[in-house]
Amino acid sequence: MSSDPDELSSMVTECDKEPIHLLGKIQNHGFMVILDSAGVVTYLSKNASHYLNDSATDLMGSLFWERLDRPQIHAIRSAHSQAVILGKSVYLHSISVPFSDNIFDLCIHQSGEFVVIEFESGELTGKYDGLVSALMTQMSVSVELNDLYKGVVESVRTATGFDRVMIYQFLTDGSGEVIAESAHSDMSTFLGLRYPASDIPRQARALYKKNLIRTISDVNGETHPIMGREGETVTSIDLSSSRLRAVSEIHIQYLKNMGVGASMSISLIVEGKLWGLVACHHNSQKVLPGRLVAQLELFAEIFSLELSRRLVNERIRVSEKANTAFTRVLSNLSLGKSLHSEIVAQFALLKSLIDIDGVGCVFGGEYASAGVALSEKKIARLTTTLKALPDEEIHQFDTLTSAGKQLSDEKVAGVLAIKISSQPMDYIFLFRNSVVERVAWAGNPTKRVERKGDRNTLTPRSSFEKWIETNEKHSTPWTTLDIERAKSIRLGIMELTIRHLHEKESLQREAKKRLELLIGELNHRVRNILNLVSAIVGQTSQNKKDLNEFVTSLSSRISALAQGHDQLTKASYNSIRFKELLHNELKAYMINDMSFNIEGPDIRLTPYAVTPIVLVFHEMITNAAKYGALSAANNDGCVSITWELDDKGCTISWKERGGPPLQWLGDDSFGMTVIKSVIPHELNGQAELKPEITGLTAEFVIPRQYIEIGAASDPKQTLSNKRILQEGSTVKENVPLTTAYIVEDNLLISLDIKKHLQQLGIEGIEIFGDVSSARAALAKNKPSMMFLDVHLGHENTFQLGVEIEKQSIPFVFITGYGAAIELPEELLHVDILTKPVDTKLLKQSIRSFGFKV
Repeated sequence: MSSDPDELSSMVTECDKEPIHLLGKIQNHGFMVILDSAGVVTYLSKNASHYLNDSATDLMGSLFWERLDRPQIHAIRSAHSQAVILGKSVYLHSISVPFSDNIFDLCIHQSGEFVVIEFESGELTGKYDGLVSALMTQMSVSVELNDLYKGVVESVRTATGFDRVMIYQFLTDGSGEVIAESAHSDMSTFLGLRYPASDIPRQARALYKKNLIRTISDVNGETHPIMGREGETVTSIDLSSSRLRAVSEIHIQYLKNMGVGASMSISLIVEGKLWGLVACHHNSQKVLPGRLVAQLELFAEIFSLELSRRLVNERIRVSEKANTAFTRVLSNLSLGKSLHSEIVAQFALLKSLIDIDGVGCVFGGEYASAGVALSEKKIARLTTTLKALPDEEIHQFDTLTSAGKQLSDEKVAGVLAIKISSQPMDYIFLFRNSVVERVAWAGNPTKRVERKGDRNTLTPRSSFEKWIETNEKHSTPWTTLDIERAKSIRLGIMELTIRHLHEKESLQREAKKRLELLIGELNHRVRNILNLVSAIVGQTSQNKKDLNEFVTSLSSRISALAQGHDQLTKASYNSIRFKELLHNELKAYMINDMSFNIEGPDIRLTPYAVTPIVLVFHEMITNAAKYGALSAANNDGCVSITWELDDKGCTISWKERGGPPLQWLGDDSFGMTVIKSVIPHELNGQAELKPEITGLTAEFVIPRQYIEIGAASDPKQTLSNKRILQEGSTVKENVPLTTAYIVEDNLLISLDIKKHLQQLGIEGIEIFGDVSSARAALAKNKPSMMFLDVHLGHENTFQLGVEIEKQSIPFVFITGYGAAIELPEELLHVDILTKPVDTKLLKQSIRSFGFKV
């Protein structure tokens, strides 16, 4: 037996590569029939004869459809069609077939060129039909997350009869912890125990995402190979979607060592990732009816959605609380003093916001600290290390040595590095002391290697008794909620910095450059968030055909929000037409043409007035959508926004009709405070709100000094030769666009752009994540057109653009910076598409090069 670290690491890597979907065997509680594309029985599980009236030899090689009655053929073929469309298994219950006297539950899916049909013993009863409703009721009565977890394990155990049911949550390092448990009183508890990441290999985690339910009916049971026509054993069939798929020998031994006779896992998917499992153990064999499994799969989807909602709400709650606390910090800062010194002076308040032992700030190359902190020399080393890491807003370290041995410190172990800007490298550092961490593992997590025959194999641990590991030079781990609080600190400091720069008109050129950079980074951050949301919705639609109309509508609303944010960013340089500002802010909520009535003279807002007015009307329309005339239950509601101009200024009237009755304005939340106070405080104007039975009415007065009359020049002319594409232009169509290259380092965004292009009928699309791979492809083939993301991690695509222009290949830039992007002089004429990409504008861009789409 060996415990050499290098050998163990190598064996774990090999374990991750084990083809557990190609074992060529099934479990013993059913049999499998595999058809080729013509419907001929090509493979059978060896145990099929136990279920058939005739021998398996008679079924092998025959046309499967000839052995069924017409209703059965229709049902199975329909289920197969659904499985192909959905990309997952489809179930049929209580099916009788002519070649057997049994009643079966069928599981049907496509595997490559084959149709896989699994037969399990079925029953005629519908006693599980109300299971999901019962489990949902349990979810609704649990307010706190811990109560929800406890209620779910108890409900699932009652519904299924398993001896032990646990919720197992994956941690950031890949390991997992039992956070809730329901078990027989005579069983030892696993609650609070942690399991190493290697207990569930990568390929197993991938299958958990593909199949929400995984059952092992008999750990000690016999498995049956899949046989071909000549009696040969077949292992080439991909059984990833199979319910009966046999289990890896290593995992079987693992379960035996735990004393488990049967198991079931229910996958919990949160925001597209495997968040955890509902793990069920039974002391003896246990076969779950197909109807029950189908109900549990539906429950897995519903519970995952509910869990996602609650986790998001918890993050929002923490974020709002952090914002409130951090407002106190900001209120104590003096704009007339050094910002980094002012921040560290608020150490006591920061400590009340987030559990830290020290704080440090680097602004403009100057360092200040308070409490337990790294020295200036080590901060310089850490900053250099951060430059080499992927470009992220926040980097977290529970142990500094993970970032480099030279950073080891006697007192500081954990660091949260919050980036404020890239040029210069401005950071806020939150420090934590070194603590002795005690981790309770379910047995010694170290894997063992044993010699079996002529090769070494991993063997699972034989004991799962609590095993305590002590770690030094670690801090208390940074949690997801800590990160949310850190994000609030980052945005607050960035906002303060921007406000500081706006108020100091005599700042030097370097200060102005930082302002533009901070504004651009804020714009880029919001755009990327919106773009990722749009991309996720778009990718989901590929497997949800009936949701395409919904996706199109939602994506256009997200795009409208992004354009409004871009216009606000540019307000520092030009006055903005009030009507355009309103349209950009309201576009996402225009459910129909009657939703809004907007009337008034053509006025423009000065740059100083833009931010307060956008904030107020954003809160107004959000409240109307949540609680007023535009709420979901009031699709016939209408908002009227009218304004008049006189010598004193502009009076703006807001009237809501068709919404729920409104008798009072509610508590003074942050949003209501903005509506009531921002215009009077920042513009010396007036704001008056009146709740009425017919809906909310409001009146705002903007002083004359912030109003300009008449239209200015076309905003597009302020962009020099750059063209930010707008709707409305048309170009004569010529040749079809057949091939396209996308150069984009974010896979999700690139897939979304590819989906848009495919919707326009373009099939020959290739994606490249960096400039070098794009150049290599260009050396072999030239596409009809290219779409270039401006920033790819630590490089940009400007030089690539120059090169492909010399090759006469049409291309456009795609960026999250919008109009704020600065192109090299030789590329000023190139079109720019703003993220998230709108399909209409994308189509216009392609047509502008003479392509037919």
